[in-house]
Amino acid sequence: MGVKKWLMKQQWRVIQIRGIWGLFYGILLLAIAYFEYIPLFVDMGPIGPFVFALLILFVFVILGYIYDRVLVMWAPSQEVTIERNPYQYIPAPKDHIFWFPIYSALLDVSEKLADEYNVDKTAIHETREYFAKLEKLRPERTEDIDVGIELRKEFVEKHPFDKILDKDT
Repeated sequence: MGVKKWLMKQQWRVIQIRGIWGLFYGILLLAIAYFEYIPLFVDMGPIGPFVFALLILFVFVILGYIYDRVLVMWAPSQEVTIERNPYQYIPAPKDHIFWFPIYSALLDVSEKLADEYNVDKTAIHETREYFAKLEKLRPERTEDIDVGIELRKEFVEKHPFDKILDKDT
C-alpha cells in the first residue's frame, strides 16, 4: 500500500470517529470537573475522571445501539415512501421555481465563456435541451406556489432554457 493511500485511509478513519472523540472529550472535561463528588472515582486518583468518562461514553453507545438496532426508529417503511414520491422523476415545484432558473443562468454564462474562448458548445446545447425537456414535465400544482411560478416565468423570459420554449408554461 502506498504512503498516500495509507494516509488517506488514516484520515478517513479519524473523520469517522471524530463524533465519538468529541463526545468523549466533552464527557472527560465534565468528569474532571465533577469526579470529586463521586467517592468511587475520587478513590481511583488521577485515573478516576477517565474511568468516569469511559463509563458515560459506554452508556451513550449502548443507548445509541438500542435506539438504532432495537427500537428501529428509522423504519424501513421510509424506503416505500421515497419510492412512491411523485417528484422522483418529475421536477418538483421547488425545481421549477429555484433550480431551473439557476441552471439557465449558469448555461448562459457558460455559453458566453465558450464563445469568448472559442470552445465547442455541444455539451452546453445538449444540457440546455435536456433541461428544456425536463422543465416541460409538470406535477400537479397548488395555489401555494403560484407566486413562485410567476417569478420563475419572469426569470425564464430573461434566461430561456430553449429558444423555442413555449412562453405559456
